[in-house]
Amino acid sequence: PEINGIVACAAGEHIVLESVDEVNNLPRRRKVGLVVQTTQSQSNLVALVSELIKRVEELRVYNTICNATMLRQRSALELANKTDLMLVVGGKNSANTTRLAEICRGVNVHTLHVETAEEIEERFFQEVGTLGITAGASTPDWIIEEIVQKIKAISSEAPELKYGRAL
Repeated sequence: PEINGIVACAAGEHIVLESVDEVNNLPRRRKVGLVVQTTQSQSNLVALVSELIKRVEELRVYNTICNATMLRQRSALELANKTDLMLVVGGKNSANTTRLAEICRGVNVHTLHVETAEEIEERFFQEVGTLGITAGASTPDWIIEEIVQKIKAISSEAPELKYGRAL
């Protein structure tokens, strides 16, 4: 929905990119304006700017990344680096939560994106010493708590829980 809103307000020609790899397929332009989704990671923005600047004479960047989102992403990244398994809790259709899962998966291949406690299975925690849990900005606390309680109930040797939630 956010991208659709930006496109609706864009005057003139516009192109929506899903990845940095698509920059090479763009026609060369003299002037380009770049607006990023508020849930985009800072590292993706930097990579995109680095590639675009090679192809245009003038680049104007509108960094609309939400500060709270950046803090949450940084916290999740640090946590994912310290754990055997990372759980990212939140809607699968949430850009914010999906981005958190992608960021965590970038440093910890053992990252799972779950929406509800029903998705939690005992097999997830075999050979897991430390478990990190983070959640999307709009994930209700009660969902997180249900997941924590389910983990404690099904895991005979509960892993050490580490929480990451930037407020």
